[in-house]
Amino acid sequence: MNMTSSTAEGAMKRYFLPLVTMVALAACQSGPSPEELARDEARAESARLKSELQARDSLIGEMTLSFDEIERNIALMDEREKLIASGAKDEIGMDKRQRIVKDLQLMNGLMKDSRDRIAELTKRLDRSKIEASGLRKKLKDLDLQLATRDSALAGMKDELLARDFKIGQINDQLTAIELEVAKREAIIQQQEHEINKAYVVMGTYDELAKKGVLTKEGGVIGIGKRTELSDKLAASQFQEVDVRELRRLPLTAKKAALVSEHPKSSYQLVEEGDHLAYLEIKDPEQFWKLSKYAVVETK
Repeated sequence: MNMTSSTAEGAMKRYFLPLVTMVALAACQSGPSPEELARDEARAESARLKSELQARDSLIGEMTLSFDEIERNIALMDEREKLIASGAKDEIGMDKRQRIVKDLQLMNGLMKDSRDRIAELTKRLDRSKIEASGLRKKLKDLDLQLATRDSALAGMKDELLARDFKIGQINDQLTAIELEVAKREAIIQQQEHEINKAYVVMGTYDELAKKGVLTKEGGVIGIGKRTELSDKLAASQFQEVDVRELRRLPLTAKKAALVSEHPKSSYQLVEEGDHLAYLEIKDPEQFWKLSKYAVVETK
């Protein structure tokens, strides 16, 4: 290689190297194009909206489940309140006293659990900044329902305190585990009660017809009509009974007949003197097999 060629090559390197460097720097400084920036912003906005929707749907789903649980708590409190009111009418023995205390403690737990849930849901809704007037209205409605039951519970406790119940017993709070166990036991008891629930009503034809229980069907011009159950029976016109406990229906009439359908072998009309004393249910399972409504027409 001669001196002239070497000199020329060196000059070219000194010229092209700065040029390449300038091009590279210019490329780095130019950055993403406006179109690329717009696409990136659109993707980010889409991801943000998707995340917000997922968070909203998740919160609404969780709140709906909590609403259902609170409503189940309220229904259970109503059922326990009825049992306590019914049991407190008569003399309260030790066994009944223990049951009442247990039911009151369950109601205390259900009330606290429900109110804690409402408070937590309200906070979460506030933090989420979701515009959900329907959810807020539901929370308010549930809170009002709880306030009504809290007032009734307080009145019930005052009555029981007047009957020598201890304040510590009726205001006792269950632990979380104890509450879950008590709820399960109460739900099982409630289900058994529903399964074994039946209805009884007695009276003359006129009395039962006035209640909408009986009607006259068939016949011609008022002759040969037969007494039948109305197809619009209302449970409110009947006395609710437990088929596991009911064995006798007291009667104070000279004659009586079952209008509802029950196997004749499953019951007996028992007389004392010149009148009927009671209807004895000899086989409860068979007696209630065809109908859970027992209608006795007396004369």
